[in-house]
Amino acid sequence: MKRTNNKNDNDNTAESLLRSRQEITTQLYDHDPHNPFLHLQRGHVHERLGFPDLAAADAYRALILLESVIDPEGSEFVARRRRRRRRRRRRNTPLGDIDDGGGGEEEQQEPEQENGVDDDDDDNFIAISRDEYDAHIGEVYLLLVRSLLRCGCLRDAYEFCARGIEHLRSLHESHTPQQQQNDGNGENRSGNGLMSKADDAVSRLETQMQEIKRLHLRRQRKQQQKDQQQEEDDDFNPHTLNAQGLARRVLYPWNSYEPDRQSPETLRLLNEKLKQVAPKCEVRAVALPVLHDAGSSQSAAAGSITGDNNDNAQGKVSIQLGLFAKEDIQPGEVLLRELSLLTATNRLHDDLCDACNAPLPELDAAPSAAGAVACQDCDDTVFCSHACHDRAQEVYHRAVCGHDGLESIGKDVPDPKDKADYLYLLLLGRAIAMATTQDVHPLDLPEVKYIWGDFHEYKLDEYVAEADADPDSDPDEDLNPDDDATASLPFSFQLNILQPTRFLEEMGLDPFACLSRFDTWVLNTLYAKFRGTASGRLSTWDGGPEVCAVHPLWCLANHSCDPNVRWEWGGEICFVARREEERAVWRGKETQTRDTAGGGGIKKDEEILNHYCDINLDVRQRREWARGALGGMCRCPRYKEKTVCSVREEGEETAAQDTCGMQTCSDADAMQTDRFVSLFPP
Repeated sequence: MKRTNNKNDNDNTAESLLRSRQEITTQLYDHDPHNPFLHLQRGHVHERLGFPDLAAADAYRALILLESVIDPEGSEFVARRRRRRRRRRRRNTPLGDIDDGGGGEEEQQEPEQENGVDDDDDDNFIAISRDEYDAHIGEVYLLLVRSLLRCGCLRDAYEFCARGIEHLRSLHESHTPQQQQNDGNGENRSGNGLMSKADDAVSRLETQMQEIKRLHLRRQRKQQQKDQQQEEDDDFNPHTLNAQGLARRVLYPWNSYEPDRQSPETLRLLNEKLKQVAPKCEVRAVALPVLHDAGSSQSAAAGSITGDNNDNAQGKVSIQLGLFAKEDIQPGEVLLRELSLLTATNRLHDDLCDACNAPLPELDAAPSAAGAVACQDCDDTVFCSHACHDRAQEVYHRAVCGHDGLESIGKDVPDPKDKADYLYLLLLGRAIAMATTQDVHPLDLPEVKYIWGDFHEYKLDEYVAEADADPDSDPDEDLNPDDDATASLPFSFQLNILQPTRFLEEMGLDPFACLSRFDTWVLNTLYAKFRGTASGRLSTWDGGPEVCAVHPLWCLANHSCDPNVRWEWGGEICFVARREEERAVWRGKETQTRDTAGGGGIKKDEEILNHYCDINLDVRQRREWARGALGGMCRCPRYKEKTVCSVREEGEETAAQDTCGMQTCSDADAMQTDRFVSLFPP
């Protein structure tokens, strides 16, 4: 889409873009979900707002719908647009003159809504025509490829680029010279006609293809520090392209579901919930050091692994939540016991409870026996008890019961490097099932609502100014943590767009009709909350993560490299107060003021401090493990004093520079030694 300047300069403001997005989104959510041109239109707005990840998702939805025009038999959804009551006019927007399809024909009046629900009568919609397809398909491919490239998803950008070039060339060849001169309606298809648009799209896609290759080879040389240049196509292997990129980890300005986590009402609600699982604890607001800063660079942060922390965040604090003792807690005492059904396992046929992931007891035929219980409608779905079976039916299972196609999604992933990412996908699938079963918005689920997603500040005007550059500009300017600290949310076409769509389809849901609940920005927000709060358990077979869960109250406890609790997970997750001999030690610790005369335990009003990494790891490993959960490099007092830490494990001490510390956000992941881990690999 070529952008044009509007008469009114105010139309190009960031606020105007947000208004345009809201208008288009309302149409998609409430009136016209299968209109590919609205998805395309919103994709351009998201691109201008600095969200290429959301633009890619919109472009892909437009592509799915448009493909139904030329392959109706192979498509589950029909591309159509709602009739309007007036002659359609091209609207002047911050994107220039745009149209949501249909040209200028006279159409019927848009139907009234009854009881807040749109009339879905087919007579109120018009099927998208082949001419409309031909006019827009090139633009869809361009936006999709450009957006994936901006996110750093080079492999999928390359594949869609090659696919688009091939398709647009065949589209051009499919029209005979006579058809190119006249399509039967008097429209000239030569010159500035539809075939000219296809040729232009092919040319721009070919340019994108060369840029993908150049960017990949440039990064490959840089990463591997190769001595020999690789500029020839013979040296390019598309299978080695990066599939995972990054998205901005921000609190979207249109997200109205995020609560005020420091409000008295929220604290009262959380403390009421806490009484059931940790009666000796309470939630309080606490000031924590800021670990990331919008003006910082990743390279500077990387240097802090060896002791040079980022000065941009010096002195800044973030008000978050923490867990505190209301009374003295004895060493070895269990102070929190929490059960969650927001769980996932990547083992296709496992011996774990489908609900809580506890080990299954023997399957007993006697209904009254305290054994495993199978779902009557799902032969392969087994629960550890009748209580878990009943809770699952109420919380999530009705949405997935009997849908066999869901079983294989994200399971038995062959590459160990991908296991953690696919566990997050499976958590996302469980959250979708929970929201569907309970008929609530996913961000209103109590398991995730009050979790902080380590969001960065959203600088609207700055992002819009960046996106206003030539959309086909140098791809080196993609989302990169070296230049943009907000680009910290892992993003891929598979895990953020394709597989979530597959989840919805396998559950029998229309991914377009339910967009108001499962839009990509909602899924990204869930991912941001999961990354940093999900606890994992390692496999005894290959050492990779195989089970994970989100416990919303357990994850309120902040991180320390000198934790006063340890945790155990087996169905329920527990905090146990550490004894003195279980506490970490380091050189110079005797100079600290912590009172150890009591032999461990936790005093009244003392903060409950968890640990997000195995404290037996060396300094670099600890920082890398904890970095994803903390949202940045640590800024603990021991680190700032540059003391030397030695961790005691089974009588063995390892000296290393102290680097672990308090986290930026209170709701972050904890990681235990042995088989309990954070899902962030080193």
